[in-house]
Amino acid sequence: MLKNGLIPKDLSVWEDNYQYNFWTQAMDALGLKDTALLYSALNLNNSLELKLENILNETIQKYFYTNDGYAEYVTPTVEFANGKSQLVYTPMTLADSSSLLPIDFGLVPLNSQRAIKTVNYTITQLTRNGGLARFTGDTYHYSNTLYDSSGPMPPWIITTLFLALYYEKTGQYSKALNLMNWSIIHSQHLLLPEAVDPTYGNPLPTTSPLTWSSAMYIIVAINYKEIQKESINIPLLIIITIIVILAYYLIKRKFLR
Repeated sequence: MLKNGLIPKDLSVWEDNYQYNFWTQAMDALGLKDTALLYSALNLNNSLELKLENILNETIQKYFYTNDGYAEYVTPTVEFANGKSQLVYTPMTLADSSSLLPIDFGLVPLNSQRAIKTVNYTITQLTRNGGLARFTGDTYHYSNTLYDSSGPMPPWIITTLFLALYYEKTGQYSKALNLMNWSIIHSQHLLLPEAVDPTYGNPLPTTSPLTWSSAMYIIVAINYKEIQKESINIPLLIIITIIVILAYYLIKRKFLR
């Protein structure tokens, strides 16, 4: 960890932006938290892990949160005033669906204003053809080197399932099921692709199937709880239906004799 309380810059989950990225900082904070829990279960000293997790989480909350939710990344700039210089971290408020998964895993309380604002902003800015695009202005799959999408910002399976997992964690199972069904509907013979065309809805062929899409679907499926409905005895219903049909047939035969 650096003196500024952050993990060093990296390209993060999308491998395209060398910055202090929210995904990296948040996932590292969650990793430190879980490591501390593991050490505790093993009766090992976890004071260092708890201290580092606390520092990192406080820094994340200080620099990354904006009125719209968590920023995709922050950039350091030096400001000069009254003959003094000060290092300032400016949040870049582009919507990024990768911000959802750290929230799913408990970076902040799921029903907190910070979580809700981030989720709502992401949905508003990134919904395309029923799913979620990666981030604002995403041209992957829509460029000179990889041109298999009809437009920019195609919805991805994993990002859409990040949202489905949030719905499950907050008890919104019908919404989660809708997104799971969306993933299957836009699959390629039940093989989940990386992304879906934003206009036509077909799986983009250059990366299909994608292992992470399948793995994320399994995670969401494991967390799914069926919506409670009035119990219906299906076998009994089938038997009753058969009896009614047979009775009708026998009565009809009797009168036709």
